Amino acid sequence: MNKIISPSIFLILIGILLSALIPAVNIAQEASNQQQQEATEKHSDLQANHKKQPYTLTITGNTHFSEKDLLKTAAAELQMFEQRGYRKADIDDAAFQIRSGYLQAGFAFAFVDYTYEQKDTLIQVTFKVEEGPRVFIEKINFEGNRAIQSETLLDFFLEPSGPLGMQQNMIFIESEVKNAVGKIRDYYRGEGFNDVKVENPLLSYSENRSGVTITIQTEEGAKYFINDVVLTGDIIPGLAREIEKIKNDFTGKSYYVRRKLLLRSSLKEAYDTIGYADAESKINTVQLDEPGRINLIADISSGEQVRISEIIISGNTRTREAFIRDRLQLKPGDIYTNAKRRKSFRKLFDSGLFAKVDIKLSSPHADGSRDLEIMVEELPTRELYVEPGWGSYEKFRLRAGVFEKNLFGTGRNGRIEGLVSTKMETFSVSYTDPWLMQTDIIMNIPLSYENREEPSYTSEEIGLSVLFSKKFSKNLTLSTGYNYTVTQLYNLTEDTPLQDGEDNYNKGTVGIQAIWDTRDNIFYPDKGLRLASSFDISLPALGSEIEFGSITLGCRYFIELPKEYILGLRATTGLIVPIRDQTSIPISERFFNGGDSTVRSYNHSELGPKDDNNEPLGGLGYNVFSIELRKRIYKNFAAALYIDAGNVSPNRSLVENGFLPYTDRSKLLDDTLNDFFSEFKFGIGIGFQYFLPIGPIRIDVAYNPDPEEIWNEDSVVFHFSLGMAF
Repeated sequence: MNKIISPSIFLILIGILLSALIPAVNIAQEASNQQQQEATEKHSDLQANHKKQPYTLTITGNTHFSEKDLLKTAAAELQMFEQRGYRKADIDDAAFQIRSGYLQAGFAFAFVDYTYEQKDTLIQVTFKVEEGPRVFIEKINFEGNRAIQSETLLDFFLEPSGPLGMQQNMIFIESEVKNAVGKIRDYYRGEGFNDVKVENPLLSYSENRSGVTITIQTEEGAKYFINDVVLTGDIIPGLAREIEKIKNDFTGKSYYVRRKLLLRSSLKEAYDTIGYADAESKINTVQLDEPGRINLIADISSGEQVRISEIIISGNTRTREAFIRDRLQLKPGDIYTNAKRRKSFRKLFDSGLFAKVDIKLSSPHADGSRDLEIMVEELPTRELYVEPGWGSYEKFRLRAGVFEKNLFGTGRNGRIEGLVSTKMETFSVSYTDPWLMQTDIIMNIPLSYENREEPSYTSEEIGLSVLFSKKFSKNLTLSTGYNYTVTQLYNLTEDTPLQDGEDNYNKGTVGIQAIWDTRDNIFYPDKGLRLASSFDISLPALGSEIEFGSITLGCRYFIELPKEYILGLRATTGLIVPIRDQTSIPISERFFNGGDSTVRSYNHSELGPKDDNNEPLGGLGYNVFSIELRKRIYKNFAAALYIDAGNVSPNRSLVENGFLPYTDRSKLLDDTLNDFFSEFKFGIGIGFQYFLPIGPIRIDVAYNPDPEEIWNEDSVVFHFSLGMAF
């Protein structure tokens, strides 16, 4: 029977997941808090019973905050009190900090006093708190504002990130109110009201002092505009168009003091583009008779046009001078500009070879030309590494290698790496040119050997690739390349449906991949989107003995929710299409599903059709969908609840076909497409993560609500691995 899961059932499962996570996380938090409280009480008891305890700290009068929370606000001062010989001055500071904590929580009338008594060798400190009422802002009035609407000014009090955040009853924090008034004053001046006066807020408290009305008085004064920009001094005819544009950009705009700096910067940049690197200008203002009208007067001193004589490089002991020169945007004889200097600096620094890069001009020569001096400080370039790891399928694994990022002083990379585990051994040698032909295209040429044991077979593969990638923007990367592999399969069961030659074949492939990534963290993203797509084609013209094309599409989307929850969504799909006379795809090229990074209620590759020996067969199509609710529960610990769903096709059709090899390409494609969105299997589970610098260690426990007895599927599966599932 075709088991297509209806959307309503999937939504019900999601509802169960969401409703279950919050209590689970709260229980974990309550347990952690209870353990902390018990530890604190035990520590306090030990302190009280210690005969040599030199001092005691007590707080009275506090009801809103616990003694522990109040002492925490003054932790630094109390630490100094203990380290500096129990000085009374440090208790003064501690009392001040405790009161500040109350003020920041809206207790505007809080008062903190203390007693300091010494009896024999014991110092007794008692903080006496008078909390008073918590004060809320009832109303904010603006008076005297005519040009700026009150609604605009009110926005400065409604910043979501601050203690006066968007809430119906805003807590009154006097320091935040004064900060908002300062921002209003700056806003007025930015709009051209240079003479504005914004008075300190007037506060009117309610009878019980729990509410306050704030009144802010302003005298706006005249709004200043730039009437004209007048240039004097060294006016270069070749800059007429640029200067006219600068004048138009400033004329008619509101005037504030920073406009002078902006005009000076614009003029310097214009002169720099034609080599006047030392150009300077003095900006003055002239008040016109008409109120609020100002002329800006710029007196320009251009200096001499700078031309590069020689380029002098120092500090490079391992890096070839040619590598540094190739990244400079300035050559001998060029007109010098700061823009080219900055671009040269960025290209050198982005190479990753230098800890420091300094580019400057020498003193002028007799003919006015100047040398460009490049001083670099090199970083270590060779890295030896040993990385142990663990996966739920491979178990223990060990990766080791050597990486050289400045091969022969050319800035190219070389890597030799090996990996061993209980299921595989790999060895690879690769050469990478991060700046192919002096462009930002990366070329990578890896030669690799791999022997890997899968549930249904063991593969031995030797491969050589030539790959190219380019980052087109901060978020978009495109890759393409050619790969040639020689594959030999072993340990196949007699029941595995294969055609002749599918256990020993060569494959030549050309592919292209596009990745769009806006995630804020690759290990544990709070927000962002990652889209990935790839297309590969294998043809005889490329040296391939099998002919097929494959396409994969993937999406990961992360959403920030209230109370630091994160909602993660994943959708991945793939399809293989045999070409021309190809009627079957070797088992090692097929899609498999199930495992710690796909549908977690299955062991590695064990979701989908299996042969009579219960070995997975894979398929030409697959899907994985996941929804996961995550939350950090304590420091580096996080928890997640999730639902996974996935399938492999053809599935049902393969069973009905008696697991016989396909002999008709059309039949194979029809069955793959007919089964593409059927026979979905689910996993519902909980996961825990502990964050390390190299990524999170993850434990997942997943429940399979519909295990197939005929294929001995487990109802509960446990995974222990490194890295998030997606």
